[in-house]
Amino acid sequence: MSYYCEMCGREVSAKTAKRVVIEGSSLIVCSECYSKLSRKTTIREITVEEPANRLVSKRQVQASINRAVTSTSLTRIESYEIVENYHSIIKNAREKLGWSQEVLASKVGESVNTIRRIESGKLKPTLELARKLERVLKVKLIEPAVIESSEYTSPSTSMDLTIGDLIDTRKYSRKTSKGSR
Repeated sequence: MSYYCEMCGREVSAKTAKRVVIEGSSLIVCSECYSKLSRKTTIREITVEEPANRLVSKRQVQASINRAVTSTSLTRIESYEIVENYHSIIKNAREKLGWSQEVLASKVGESVNTIRRIESGKLKPTLELARKLERVLKVKLIEPAVIESSEYTSPSTSMDLTIGDLIDTRKYSRKTSKGSR
């Protein structure tokens, strides 16, 4: 079986064809294009497999679709933020457990000075440190970030071009008005 290089169009045998992923797209390339690509960018190589002459059941297809949907939903980027009164929550939880700042610092693996600055509100903890504090103190410090639609402003300005700017609408309106008479 032979393939065609999706970069240059050459016919490539199945043995020498290389399947690469470039910017999320899977391509079959010849060895020359592969060597050119590997010099310029980092690519991920996947072996080209001979297609098997077998029937695929509907259940197998559905399972692969479900895996694809699950994997794309897992790649969703979520943003979190730390609650506003984090310093008082941390201090109250620590005092409720009867711990000193030194004990809390050793439990989360941070310096005592960092814990002091966090409890005074001078230092906002990173998400990683906030997760450690949540686990150790059994409190809620992280919440999903809420993006309000009223804060969104259009990035376009008066200098941006639109399709209407590129098309001379007067030329088309004259033609249609002459044809309708």
